[in-house]
Amino acid sequence: DCWMRKEILEQQQPVVFRAMYNALKDNRVANAYLFTGPETPAKKDAAVLFAQSLLCTEGNVFGCESCNICSRIQENIHPDVIILDGKEKAVSKNDVDDIQSRFSKTALEGGNGRKVYIILNLENASPAAMNSLLKFLEEPASGVTAVLTTDNLSRILPTIISRCTVLPFRPMKQEDRYALALQAGVPEEDAYFVSCVCTDPAAMKDVAGSDIYERALRMFRQYLNLEALRDELLIDYDISWRFKEKEKNISLLSIFFTLLTVYARDVILHDEKGPSWYYDAVRSSGMTPARCAEIIRIASEQKDKCSRYNDLNLVMYQAVYRLEEQQDEHSI
Repeated sequence: DCWMRKEILEQQQPVVFRAMYNALKDNRVANAYLFTGPETPAKKDAAVLFAQSLLCTEGNVFGCESCNICSRIQENIHPDVIILDGKEKAVSKNDVDDIQSRFSKTALEGGNGRKVYIILNLENASPAAMNSLLKFLEEPASGVTAVLTTDNLSRILPTIISRCTVLPFRPMKQEDRYALALQAGVPEEDAYFVSCVCTDPAAMKDVAGSDIYERALRMFRQYLNLEALRDELLIDYDISWRFKEKEKNISLLSIFFTLLTVYARDVILHDEKGPSWYYDAVRSSGMTPARCAEIIRIASEQKDKCSRYNDLNLVMYQAVYRLEEQQDEHSI
């Protein structure tokens, strides 16, 4: 149902919902918004809803989500709304310049004269694109609203952040994601891991059936000395696990580092979730909380380096070296 997005947003992100509601109700919409926080489909949903609410003539405060205007915005075919996704394609300077060129003209459909551009996953924009965007934010065109989202605030220019109204999103509870994974038809053997690496319920089943997830899981099992020897992980990564395509390798390593983080966290919390082989590994790990914390730190830092602008082989080599070094330190 079309009204469900508003209801879900209010339930899951009450702070963001209230901020959007007040801005729309009082007609005090800022020139630019930056939605931040852990990866969650709620950021994209909220960005689209905000654009609908600014252009819709049928809704009350928020867009109705069902009229012709709202439907075309949802499908990204409305001429006064531009939606780019940095995960689908790196946002370039030309993309940002094209937005400025298109929005320098009067709104194509007239109406209330508003125009909205949404850039999802801004952290994947090139440095040149971010600098071009900064200039656009410094001198915003009349009636133009920017809605930007990021899963990694540290990779956004501080000068861009300072020119936006920042709305932080909180992560969905893991147990809720796990239930959604099972509802989506993900096999119980994989549901726990998939719910940790994927926050979009609509994509969970596809993730579980993907070669990327399968290879990442086998790398993780090798790290646990279950698939093969941990000492041979780098060799097997070169020979068997990595992909030729950089985009796939970004996902592969991101999932692998996420699984390492989840494992270390579960050891600290003594959680016994997931398939039997996994909680057996958690129960028998013998790692101290200090060592787990180091694994979480290393995996998180290496995951942040998984981008189009870094050598992914080097990222993996660094990760294994740092994890081995950390293991040696804690074994002294």
